[in-house]
Amino acid sequence: MKTSSWFKDTDCVELTVIKYKSVSDDIALASITIKDKAAINDIADRIRSLPPAGAEMIKMGPKSPRTHLSFKCGDGSIQVVEFLDKRIKTPSTGFLGAKNAIEDDLYRDLDGLVQPDLNKRIPKIKNHRIEFKEFIILFTGAIHTPQPDGGPTVGPTSRNFYSIWKEGSANTVSLEIFDGQISPGPEGFLVGKKIYYLLTFENGVHERLYPKHFEVSEKIPRRR
Repeated sequence: MKTSSWFKDTDCVELTVIKYKSVSDDIALASITIKDKAAINDIADRIRSLPPAGAEMIKMGPKSPRTHLSFKCGDGSIQVVEFLDKRIKTPSTGFLGAKNAIEDDLYRDLDGLVQPDLNKRIPKIKNHRIEFKEFIILFTGAIHTPQPDGGPTVGPTSRNFYSIWKEGSANTVSLEIFDGQISPGPEGFLVGKKIYYLLTFENGVHERLYPKHFEVSEKIPRRR
């Protein structure tokens, strides 16, 4: 009996994500290409952690959304994974029967990357452009300082760097978010005449974002 598996090659170097209008319509609503190997490996590892043999068959409506993932791997092969109606199609061609937190969380992250919007959780990927309607935001990296041996309790700490600009504009806003013993608060920035807030610790509904995600909001979240 043949055993289904997700990937033959685990060394993938590029990931293209395309969100189509529906399972019956190949109009691409949005697409991105990720070249950060750490981010690609993280997504691939999360997929591989799911059971490869889904036993449930689902009847899709013609308007069910479809998200297409194409992994370009080191041996030159292209490996494809698809989400249909927000459910991952397993190598056995079936779907996972029970609700799966890893599957739901992965779809949410992919959706935030390919169609970013205000108040939408977005994974931090170094030097990957996130294109909003009014501006572009880029996480450019972080500097981590470990707890010093034998010294005062001041760490570990991190400095996270972001660049923000409007398409076609030479003006760039640079933000440095510091986190340590005190959680980072919302960081305001101005685009044109409008102020937005970069959230890196917690979002407006008090979900934790730190350390892997961020959100952008027009409002400062209320304190609990």
